[in-house]
Amino acid sequence: MYKTEVTNLLKLDKKSIPYEYPNCVIKDGKYGEYKEAKVVDGANNVIGKRKAFIPLGGAVYVKEKIIDIDTLEVTLKLYFTTGESEKNIVYFPRADLIDGKILALATYGVQVTKQSSQVLIKCLMNQETIATQKYTYKKLGFGTYKDKKIFKGSKALGMNAEYTGELRISPKGSYKKYIKMIKEEVVGQTPLEFILAVSISGILVDFLKDKMSLENIVVHLVGQSSTGKTTSALLAVASGSVPDFMGDNFVFSFQDTQNSLMKTIPNSYCTLIDEGSLIGRKDMTQVMYSLSSGVEKRRLTKNLNIQEASRFRTALILTSEKSILGQCNENSGLLVRNIEIDNVVYTKSAESADRIKNTIRNNCGFVVPKVAEWLLDKGEDKIVQNVIKETNDLIQRAKDNGEYNNLTERSAKQSALILVAVDILEEVLGLSFNKSEVIEFMHEHSLVKDNEIVSIGKRAMDFLLQEITKDYTQFLREENDLEVKDCKGRLKKVQAKLLKTGEISKLQLLITREEFVRIMQKGHFLEEKIILKEWKELGYLQSQKDRYISDVSIQKDIISKGYVINLPTREKSM
Repeated sequence: MYKTEVTNLLKLDKKSIPYEYPNCVIKDGKYGEYKEAKVVDGANNVIGKRKAFIPLGGAVYVKEKIIDIDTLEVTLKLYFTTGESEKNIVYFPRADLIDGKILALATYGVQVTKQSSQVLIKCLMNQETIATQKYTYKKLGFGTYKDKKIFKGSKALGMNAEYTGELRISPKGSYKKYIKMIKEEVVGQTPLEFILAVSISGILVDFLKDKMSLENIVVHLVGQSSTGKTTSALLAVASGSVPDFMGDNFVFSFQDTQNSLMKTIPNSYCTLIDEGSLIGRKDMTQVMYSLSSGVEKRRLTKNLNIQEASRFRTALILTSEKSILGQCNENSGLLVRNIEIDNVVYTKSAESADRIKNTIRNNCGFVVPKVAEWLLDKGEDKIVQNVIKETNDLIQRAKDNGEYNNLTERSAKQSALILVAVDILEEVLGLSFNKSEVIEFMHEHSLVKDNEIVSIGKRAMDFLLQEITKDYTQFLREENDLEVKDCKGRLKKVQAKLLKTGEISKLQLLITREEFVRIMQKGHFLEEKIILKEWKELGYLQSQKDRYISDVSIQKDIISKGYVINLPTREKSM
């Protein structure tokens, strides 16, 4: 093989090939340069001139020109001999084909000096113009190359390119065994049908990124051990990669830092972040926003330039024994960005869970490339239409049920992607899933169907009432006007009034702005103005028309800036 390669490359000496530098060639196993030399006779008289080959070192051949389609960086695969049969291969960045950097080849045994470096560079540049081109990539998911939509997985779809990363994404084992398990253990088990659809919804987020404004699908499985939540999450991962905890795949834990997660989560491939219990009491607000948007926090380099931020579009499954949302602030936007499934038994039985794990351990990675190929064939416009239809159907359902609110439409788009994924799975896998049951399952666990939950004002009022109940003795009242230690505010009985919520208020809270902010922050309600605006609309906040803050008198004859709050009368409040 080596002799054949050398023989073919020696043909570069022929003048029929349009060299950029025709005087710099490889000849007789050497690289060198043709220079004009004087021709003399026997008496040492100059009788003419001719070109003579001046060898400068052992030949270096360009075997391949490797182009990274993600970065467009070029690498030259070089080889040369250091003995009669020993062949060295070096991957050399094309950008280093300049004086000074080319001398690095001397480290590997190439005969190159400052004096010969220019000739060697020109010999390599001559060869690279006709060398075999090879395209490679490490980033996964959908992309565009030369205006053509492609998919980058274990194999590229849409062009001839090779994956050179280390992730275990090649299909493994038997597709027949995998499908047999899906038929027997997943079909008819609604939570698992939902999870399998989630694994494919991430591909849609990536596929449609240029056509629709979409956020990542984030599903949080909450519950005690032995419910099958980790098994079901691994089933989702098995759609595209090896589902284990051995690394080089898409199974992570919250022990990983946020920075490492943001840089390693891929496009299109469903990812598991396990063991939410490792979070401790950390505020997870920023983490959850970053995961759902798929964009890490921007940073400055040492030179004060903005560092390029990592970006991914996919589906994420988080598992823990308690709600991660409970460790976030109370912004309503997180309700849309998360689908939280609480206290569900996912598998039919413990034996079924074992059969699923045993199968996907050795048979996995088939679904993602099959779905990606199907999507490239169908095109974006058709899928966009399907997502819009499912979105509109879910919005209409919410209106019919009296559940429509300001978060419905954003939530519906996320859920629609999962429902479209159900249809795609049926076509690609040739199976039949119960889509109506999946819809009911998502509705049952929806975080935005209940207006009491969606309204940040309602949630903030509930928390305030709980705090008043808990610390009741620390509020001034008519009967204890001068006997309150660590006073937090004044409770004042008023004539009953009907609030816009339909509730009755017979009690007002007078509270300083500082104390109000402290209580709200304790409950992770950080958006003070948003809460006050909604409270004014609901009738909870009493103030002048163009402002929220008022002059309040909590201690006698002392006026301070604060709020007058109409407390709704509820059995749980007092």
